[in-house]
Amino acid sequence: MNQKVHSTQVEFNQDIFRQVVGRFASGVTVITTAQDDVPYGTTASAVSSLSMDPPMMLICLNQSSSTHDVVMNTRTYAINILADNQQELAIKFGRKGTDKFEGVDYSISEHGNVPLINGALATIVCSVVESPRGGTHSVFFGNVLEATYNAGQPLAYYRGTFGRLEQVRELEAYARVRQWILTRKTPLQNELNIEEMMKSLHVDSNDIFNALVKLTAEGFVIRNDSGAFQTTPITVKVSDSLYDGRATIEKGVVASKIREFEQEFVENLMDIADRMGELRSSPDASLEKYLGLHSEFHQALVAESGSSQLLDSYKRLSIAGVWRDAWADQDWREVLDHAHLVQLARAIKDQNIDSALDAITKYTEQAKFFAHLAIQKKGGEV
Repeated sequence: MNQKVHSTQVEFNQDIFRQVVGRFASGVTVITTAQDDVPYGTTASAVSSLSMDPPMMLICLNQSSSTHDVVMNTRTYAINILADNQQELAIKFGRKGTDKFEGVDYSISEHGNVPLINGALATIVCSVVESPRGGTHSVFFGNVLEATYNAGQPLAYYRGTFGRLEQVRELEAYARVRQWILTRKTPLQNELNIEEMMKSLHVDSNDIFNALVKLTAEGFVIRNDSGAFQTTPITVKVSDSLYDGRATIEKGVVASKIREFEQEFVENLMDIADRMGELRSSPDASLEKYLGLHSEFHQALVAESGSSQLLDSYKRLSIAGVWRDAWADQDWREVLDHAHLVQLARAIKDQNIDSALDAITKYTEQAKFFAHLAIQKKGGEV
Protein backbone atom coordinates (compact mmCIF):
# COMPACT_ATOMS: atom_id res chain seq x y z
CA MET A 1 0.00 0.00 0.00
CA ASN A 2 1.40 3.40 -0.96
CA GLN A 3 1.93 5.89 1.84
CA LYS A 4 1.69 9.61 1.15
CA VAL A 5 3.25 12.22 3.39
CA HIS A 6 2.94 15.92 2.65
CA SER A 7 5.65 18.42 3.57
CA THR A 8 2.98 20.80 4.90
CA GLN A 9 2.47 18.55 7.92
CA VAL A 10 3.67 20.11 11.17
CA GLU A 11 5.18 16.86 12.45
CA PHE A 12 6.83 15.05 9.56
CA ASN A 13 7.15 11.27 9.94
CA GLN A 14 10.93 10.79 9.83
CA ASP A 15 10.69 6.99 9.57
CA ILE A 16 8.68 7.26 6.37
CA PHE A 17 11.00 9.98 5.07
CA ARG A 18 14.01 7.68 5.58
CA GLN A 19 12.23 4.93 3.67
CA VAL A 20 11.38 7.31 0.83
CA VAL A 21 14.90 8.74 0.55
CA GLY A 22 16.37 5.26 0.87
CA ARG A 23 14.72 4.27 -2.38
CA PHE A 24 16.93 6.70 -4.29
CA ALA A 25 19.92 4.78 -5.66
CA SER A 26 23.11 6.83 -5.67
CA GLY A 27 26.80 6.59 -6.29
CA VAL A 28 29.21 6.63 -3.35
CA THR A 29 31.96 9.18 -2.81
CA VAL A 30 34.54 10.08 -0.20
CA ILE A 31 34.96 13.81 0.31
CA THR A 32 38.54 14.65 1.27
CA THR A 33 40.33 17.80 2.32
CA ALA A 34 43.36 18.81 4.41
CA GLN A 35 44.45 21.42 6.92
CA ASP A 36 47.98 21.92 8.23
CA ASP A 37 49.01 18.79 6.29
CA VAL A 38 46.45 16.69 8.22
CA PRO A 39 44.06 14.79 5.89
CA TYR A 40 40.33 14.62 6.55
CA GLY A 41 37.63 12.61 4.83
CA THR A 42 34.06 11.37 5.05
CA THR A 43 31.74 9.18 2.99
CA ALA A 44 28.98 11.09 1.20
CA SER A 45 26.28 10.30 -1.33
CA ALA A 46 24.76 13.81 -1.53
CA VAL A 47 26.96 14.89 -4.45
CA SER A 48 25.88 16.31 -7.80
CA SER A 49 27.10 18.03 -10.92
CA LEU A 50 25.86 21.63 -10.73
CA SER A 51 27.04 23.27 -13.95
CA MET A 52 29.01 22.38 -17.07
CA ASP A 53 29.88 25.97 -17.98
CA PRO A 54 31.63 26.80 -15.80
CA PRO A 55 32.32 23.30 -14.42
CA MET A 56 30.86 23.20 -10.90
CA MET A 57 30.02 20.49 -8.35
CA LEU A 58 27.78 20.41 -5.29
CA ILE A 59 28.28 18.44 -2.07
CA CYS A 60 26.36 18.32 1.23
CA LEU A 61 28.13 17.64 4.54
CA ASN A 62 26.78 17.24 8.05
CA GLN A 63 27.75 20.18 10.24
CA SER A 64 28.84 17.77 12.99
CA SER A 65 31.56 16.34 10.74
CA SER A 66 35.18 17.40 11.24
CA THR A 67 35.58 17.23 7.45
CA HIS A 68 32.78 19.79 7.17
CA ASP A 69 34.66 22.21 9.45
CA VAL A 70 37.90 21.89 7.51
CA VAL A 71 36.17 22.43 4.15
CA MET A 72 34.49 25.49 5.64
CA ASN A 73 37.91 26.81 6.73
CA THR A 74 40.08 25.89 3.74
CA ARG A 75 37.39 26.31 1.04
CA THR A 76 38.82 23.34 -0.85
CA TYR A 77 37.66 19.74 -1.20
CA ALA A 78 38.00 16.70 -3.44
CA ILE A 79 35.26 14.31 -4.53
CA ASN A 80 36.54 10.73 -4.83
CA ILE A 81 33.98 8.65 -6.74
CA LEU A 82 34.48 5.10 -5.47
CA ALA A 83 34.81 2.07 -7.71
CA ASP A 84 32.78 -1.08 -7.06
CA ASN A 85 35.76 -2.77 -5.36
CA GLN A 86 36.16 0.02 -2.77
CA GLN A 87 33.24 -0.85 -0.54
CA GLU A 88 35.46 -1.14 2.54
CA LEU A 89 36.64 2.45 2.00
CA ALA A 90 33.02 3.64 2.02
CA ILE A 91 32.53 1.97 5.40
CA LYS A 92 35.89 3.14 6.76
CA PHE A 93 35.33 6.80 5.91
CA GLY A 94 31.73 6.61 7.08
CA ARG A 95 32.82 6.01 10.67
CA LYS A 96 33.75 8.78 13.11
CA GLY A 97 36.79 9.24 15.27
CA THR A 98 39.22 6.79 13.68
CA ASP A 99 42.38 7.39 11.68
CA LYS A 100 40.55 7.03 8.40
CA PHE A 101 43.61 7.34 6.20
CA GLU A 102 45.58 4.58 7.94
CA GLY A 103 46.41 2.00 5.29
CA VAL A 104 44.73 4.02 2.53
CA ASP A 105 46.69 4.55 -0.68
CA TYR A 106 46.36 8.20 -1.67
CA SER A 107 48.21 11.00 -3.40
CA ILE A 108 48.09 14.82 -3.10
CA SER A 109 46.27 16.96 -5.65
CA GLU A 110 48.08 19.51 -7.79
CA HIS A 111 45.57 22.18 -6.80
CA GLY A 112 44.65 22.69 -3.15
CA ASN A 113 46.97 19.98 -1.76
CA VAL A 114 44.11 17.70 -0.77
CA PRO A 115 44.29 13.88 -0.64
CA LEU A 116 43.06 11.91 -3.65
CA ILE A 117 42.25 8.23 -3.14
CA ASN A 118 44.20 6.09 -5.58
CA GLY A 119 42.10 3.59 -7.47
CA ALA A 120 38.97 5.73 -7.30
CA LEU A 121 36.78 5.70 -10.39
CA ALA A 122 37.18 9.48 -10.66
CA THR A 123 38.45 12.42 -8.60
CA ILE A 124 37.36 16.05 -8.75
CA VAL A 125 39.08 18.88 -6.87
CA CYS A 126 36.96 21.95 -6.16
CA SER A 127 37.28 25.42 -4.70
CA VAL A 128 34.27 26.56 -2.64
CA VAL A 129 32.45 29.62 -3.95
CA GLU A 130 29.27 29.41 -1.84
CA SER A 131 28.32 27.50 1.30
CA PRO A 132 24.67 27.96 2.31
CA ARG A 133 23.25 25.95 5.21
CA GLY A 134 20.14 23.79 5.26
CA GLY A 135 18.97 22.00 8.39
CA THR A 136 21.83 19.96 9.85
CA HIS A 137 23.93 20.19 6.68
CA SER A 138 25.93 22.71 4.69
CA VAL A 139 25.89 22.80 0.90
CA PHE A 140 29.20 23.56 -0.78
CA PHE A 141 29.16 24.87 -4.36
CA GLY A 142 32.59 24.38 -5.87
CA ASN A 143 34.40 25.44 -9.02
CA VAL A 144 36.26 22.48 -10.52
CA LEU A 145 40.05 22.92 -10.39
CA GLU A 146 41.10 19.51 -11.71
CA ALA A 147 39.53 16.16 -12.56
CA THR A 148 40.70 12.66 -13.48
CA TYR A 149 38.94 9.38 -14.26
CA ASN A 150 39.74 5.67 -14.58
CA ALA A 151 38.11 2.66 -16.19
CA GLY A 152 35.76 0.60 -14.04
CA GLN A 153 32.29 0.43 -12.54
CA PRO A 154 30.84 2.65 -9.77
CA LEU A 155 30.02 1.60 -6.23
CA ALA A 156 26.28 2.01 -5.64
CA TYR A 157 24.24 2.67 -2.50
CA TYR A 158 20.60 1.71 -2.10
CA ARG A 159 18.52 1.31 1.10
CA GLY A 160 21.55 0.93 3.34
CA THR A 161 23.42 -1.45 1.03
CA PHE A 162 26.68 -0.91 -0.85
CA GLY A 163 27.49 -2.88 -3.99
CA ARG A 164 27.59 -2.98 -7.75
CA LEU A 165 24.42 -1.76 -9.43
CA GLU A 166 23.44 -5.32 -10.33
CA GLN A 167 24.28 -6.59 -6.84
CA VAL A 168 22.22 -3.87 -5.19
CA ARG A 169 19.19 -4.86 -7.27
CA GLU A 170 19.70 -8.54 -6.45
CA LEU A 171 20.13 -7.83 -2.72
CA GLU A 172 16.91 -5.82 -2.67
CA ALA A 173 15.09 -8.66 -4.43
CA TYR A 174 16.54 -11.16 -1.96
CA ALA A 175 15.39 -9.05 1.00
CA ARG A 176 11.85 -8.80 -0.36
CA VAL A 177 11.59 -12.52 -1.15
CA ARG A 178 13.05 -13.45 2.23
CA GLN A 179 10.49 -11.26 3.99
CA TRP A 180 7.74 -12.93 1.96
CA ILE A 181 8.98 -16.34 3.09
CA LEU A 182 9.43 -15.48 6.77
CA THR A 183 6.08 -13.74 7.13
CA ARG A 184 4.41 -16.78 5.53
CA LYS A 185 2.66 -14.86 2.77
CA THR A 186 2.45 -18.29 1.17
CA PRO A 187 1.24 -20.92 3.69
CA LEU A 188 3.72 -23.67 4.58
CA GLN A 189 2.00 -26.47 2.70
CA ASN A 190 1.52 -24.46 -0.50
CA GLU A 191 3.89 -24.11 -3.43
CA LEU A 192 5.31 -20.64 -3.99
CA ASN A 193 3.60 -18.83 -6.86
CA ILE A 194 6.32 -16.95 -8.74
CA GLU A 195 3.88 -14.83 -10.76
CA GLU A 196 2.04 -13.77 -7.61
CA MET A 197 5.35 -12.83 -5.98
CA MET A 198 6.42 -10.85 -9.04
CA LYS A 199 3.24 -8.75 -8.93
CA SER A 200 3.27 -8.21 -5.17
CA LEU A 201 7.01 -7.62 -4.71
CA HIS A 202 7.66 -5.77 -8.00
CA VAL A 203 10.65 -8.03 -8.68
CA ASP A 204 11.38 -9.80 -11.96
CA SER A 205 11.29 -13.60 -12.21
CA ASN A 206 15.06 -14.09 -12.57
CA ASP A 207 15.80 -12.17 -9.37
CA ILE A 208 13.06 -14.07 -7.52
CA PHE A 209 14.47 -17.38 -8.72
CA ASN A 210 18.01 -16.42 -7.68
CA ALA A 211 16.73 -15.34 -4.26
CA LEU A 212 14.88 -18.65 -3.82
CA VAL A 213 17.99 -20.62 -4.74
CA LYS A 214 19.92 -18.69 -2.09
CA LEU A 215 17.17 -19.24 0.47
CA THR A 216 17.19 -22.95 -0.38
CA ALA A 217 20.90 -23.11 0.43
CA GLU A 218 20.16 -21.33 3.72
CA GLY A 219 17.47 -23.86 4.63
CA PHE A 220 14.44 -21.56 4.50
CA VAL A 221 13.09 -23.04 1.24
CA ILE A 222 13.05 -26.52 -0.32
CA ARG A 223 12.20 -27.85 -3.77
CA ASN A 224 9.56 -30.58 -3.81
CA ASP A 225 9.42 -33.62 -6.08
CA SER A 226 7.76 -31.60 -8.83
CA GLY A 227 10.54 -29.00 -8.76
CA ALA A 228 8.42 -26.24 -7.20
CA PHE A 229 9.62 -24.18 -4.24
CA GLN A 230 8.05 -24.53 -0.79
CA THR A 231 8.78 -22.81 2.51
CA THR A 232 10.63 -24.88 5.11
CA PRO A 233 9.11 -25.01 8.62
CA ILE A 234 11.13 -23.42 11.40
CA THR A 235 11.56 -25.73 14.39
CA VAL A 236 13.18 -25.19 17.79
CA LYS A 237 16.39 -26.77 16.50
CA VAL A 238 16.55 -24.47 13.49
CA SER A 239 15.71 -21.41 15.58
CA ASP A 240 18.38 -22.21 18.20
CA SER A 241 21.08 -22.64 15.58
CA LEU A 242 20.26 -19.27 13.99
CA TYR A 243 20.34 -17.42 17.32
CA ASP A 244 23.61 -19.14 18.27
CA GLY A 245 25.14 -18.01 14.98
CA ARG A 246 24.10 -14.41 15.60
CA ALA A 247 25.49 -14.52 19.14
CA THR A 248 28.83 -15.83 17.86
CA ILE A 249 29.12 -12.91 15.43
CA GLU A 250 28.18 -10.31 18.06
CA LYS A 251 30.62 -11.71 20.61
CA GLY A 252 33.39 -11.64 18.02
CA VAL A 253 32.71 -7.98 17.23
CA VAL A 254 32.60 -7.00 20.90
CA ALA A 255 35.75 -8.94 21.79
CA SER A 256 37.76 -7.38 18.97
CA LYS A 257 36.38 -3.82 19.03
CA ILE A 258 35.34 -2.96 22.58
CA ARG A 259 38.39 -0.73 23.12
CA GLU A 260 37.72 1.12 19.87
CA PHE A 261 34.03 2.02 20.01
CA GLU A 262 33.42 5.76 19.78
CA GLN A 263 31.20 7.71 22.17
CA GLU A 264 28.75 8.58 19.39
CA PHE A 265 28.23 4.88 18.64
CA VAL A 266 27.65 4.06 22.33
CA GLU A 267 25.20 6.94 22.65
CA ASN A 268 23.34 5.60 19.63
CA LEU A 269 23.00 2.18 21.28
CA MET A 270 21.73 3.78 24.48
CA ASP A 271 19.24 5.88 22.51
CA ILE A 272 17.85 2.79 20.74
CA ALA A 273 17.52 1.01 24.09
CA ASP A 274 15.70 4.03 25.53
CA ARG A 275 13.27 4.06 22.61
CA MET A 276 12.62 0.36 23.15
CA GLY A 277 11.78 1.11 26.79
CA GLU A 278 9.40 3.90 25.82
CA LEU A 279 7.72 1.70 23.23
CA ARG A 280 7.40 -1.22 25.63
CA SER A 281 5.66 0.97 28.23
CA SER A 282 3.22 2.35 25.68
CA PRO A 283 -0.36 1.01 26.02
CA ASP A 284 -0.55 0.33 22.28
CA ALA A 285 3.01 -1.01 21.91
CA SER A 286 3.73 -2.57 18.52
CA LEU A 287 5.72 -5.82 18.36
CA GLU A 288 6.75 -4.98 14.80
CA LYS A 289 8.25 -1.64 15.84
CA TYR A 290 9.88 -3.24 18.87
CA LEU A 291 11.51 -5.95 16.76
CA GLY A 292 12.57 -3.25 14.32
CA LEU A 293 14.44 -1.45 17.10
CA HIS A 294 15.94 -4.78 18.17
CA SER A 295 17.30 -5.25 14.66
CA GLU A 296 18.56 -1.65 14.52
CA PHE A 297 20.47 -2.16 17.78
CA HIS A 298 22.13 -5.43 16.78
CA GLN A 299 22.90 -4.41 13.21
CA ALA A 300 24.50 -1.18 14.45
CA LEU A 301 26.75 -3.27 16.68
CA VAL A 302 27.78 -5.70 13.95
CA ALA A 303 28.29 -2.85 11.46
CA GLU A 304 31.03 -1.53 13.76
CA SER A 305 33.12 -4.48 12.62
CA GLY A 306 33.69 -2.55 9.39
CA SER A 307 32.88 -5.69 7.37
CA SER A 308 29.89 -5.54 5.06
CA GLN A 309 30.20 -9.30 4.48
CA LEU A 310 29.90 -10.01 8.20
CA LEU A 311 26.89 -7.71 8.48
CA ASP A 312 25.25 -9.43 5.51
CA SER A 313 25.84 -12.85 7.10
CA TYR A 314 24.34 -11.58 10.34
CA LYS A 315 21.23 -10.27 8.60
CA ARG A 316 20.70 -13.62 6.90
CA LEU A 317 20.49 -15.31 10.30
CA SER A 318 17.52 -13.15 11.33
CA ILE A 319 14.06 -14.72 11.59
CA ALA A 320 12.33 -11.90 13.47
CA GLY A 321 9.64 -11.64 10.81
CA VAL A 322 8.31 -15.08 11.74
CA TRP A 323 7.23 -14.02 15.23
CA ARG A 324 4.96 -11.17 14.18
CA ASP A 325 2.18 -13.57 13.23
CA ALA A 326 2.98 -16.13 15.92
CA TRP A 327 2.34 -13.58 18.67
CA ALA A 328 -0.50 -11.66 17.04
CA ASP A 329 -3.03 -12.72 19.70
CA GLN A 330 -0.89 -12.29 22.84
CA ASP A 331 0.94 -9.48 24.63
CA TRP A 332 4.57 -10.12 23.71
CA ARG A 333 5.73 -7.91 26.63
CA GLU A 334 5.02 -10.80 28.96
CA VAL A 335 8.09 -12.67 27.69
CA LEU A 336 10.33 -10.11 25.99
CA ASP A 337 12.17 -7.08 27.36
CA HIS A 338 15.34 -5.15 26.57
CA ALA A 339 17.15 -5.27 29.92
CA HIS A 340 20.05 -7.27 28.48
CA LEU A 341 20.49 -4.76 25.66
CA VAL A 342 20.74 -1.97 28.24
CA GLN A 343 23.37 -4.07 30.05
CA LEU A 344 25.24 -4.58 26.77
CA ALA A 345 25.24 -0.87 25.91
CA ARG A 346 26.49 0.05 29.39
CA ALA A 347 29.16 -2.65 29.30
CA ILE A 348 30.40 -1.34 25.96
CA LYS A 349 30.46 2.18 27.38
CA ASP A 350 32.51 0.96 30.38
CA GLN A 351 34.66 -1.29 28.15
CA ASN A 352 33.69 -4.21 30.39
CA ILE A 353 34.07 -7.18 28.05
CA ASP A 354 32.92 -9.82 30.56
CA SER A 355 29.66 -7.96 31.20
CA ALA A 356 29.16 -7.37 27.48
CA LEU A 357 29.60 -11.05 26.58
CA ASP A 358 27.34 -12.03 29.47
CA ALA A 359 24.64 -9.67 28.15
CA ILE A 360 24.83 -11.25 24.69
CA THR A 361 24.51 -14.73 26.21
CA LYS A 362 21.52 -13.70 28.32
CA TYR A 363 19.83 -11.92 25.42
CA THR A 364 20.32 -14.97 23.20
CA GLU A 365 18.80 -17.30 25.78
CA GLN A 366 15.84 -14.95 26.18
CA ALA A 367 15.36 -14.78 22.40
CA LYS A 368 15.47 -18.58 22.18
CA PHE A 369 12.86 -18.88 24.93
CA PHE A 370 10.64 -16.35 23.15
CA ALA A 371 11.00 -18.34 19.93
CA HIS A 372 10.32 -21.67 21.67
CA LEU A 373 7.04 -20.39 23.05
CA ALA A 374 5.98 -19.06 19.67
CA ILE A 375 6.86 -22.36 17.96
CA GLN A 376 5.01 -24.38 20.60
CA LYS A 377 1.94 -22.23 20.03
CA LYS A 378 2.02 -23.28 16.39
CA GLY A 379 2.31 -26.99 17.17
CA GLY A 380 6.08 -27.39 17.04
CA GLU A 381 6.90 -25.58 13.81
CA VAL A 382 6.22 -22.22 12.21
